[in-house]
Amino acid sequence: MTRTSRSPEETIAIAEELASEAPARSVYYLEGDLGAGKTTFTKGLAKGYGIDPAIVSSPTFALVNRYSGGTRDVYHIDLYRIENERELVELGLEELEEEGAVLVVEWPEKLGRFALREAVRVQLEMTGENERRITIRSGVPK
Repeated sequence: MTRTSRSPEETIAIAEELASEAPARSVYYLEGDLGAGKTTFTKGLAKGYGIDPAIVSSPTFALVNRYSGGTRDVYHIDLYRIENERELVELGLEELEEEGAVLVVEWPEKLGRFALREAVRVQLEMTGENERRITIRSGVPK
């Protein structure tokens, strides 16, 4: 499925709809260049799980942000700065998955053998200053 967003509000609405349509989904892989709207999309996913999108921020330096208070906890994971498999193991992604929380992973191509096949892949592409092409499909990152 491919959708076009012409504003951050539309991006949030598309993500919220995705989370609302199948709330049992647990893993989302967000792919796209810096500034493509991955954190904005995460705000919409969080909103779809009953979490205030205003509390969502990029976990670039923290690597993992946890958002609670909705129907499920949401972990927002940014792998941009991950350099090797040992650092992935130290993040404890397997434990987060076992918790039954929702995992939203930016830069999932860094997961390597840790990638989950049941993930929803979301590709965000900048097609204009405020326009994004959002492609949603299942599978592992490239």
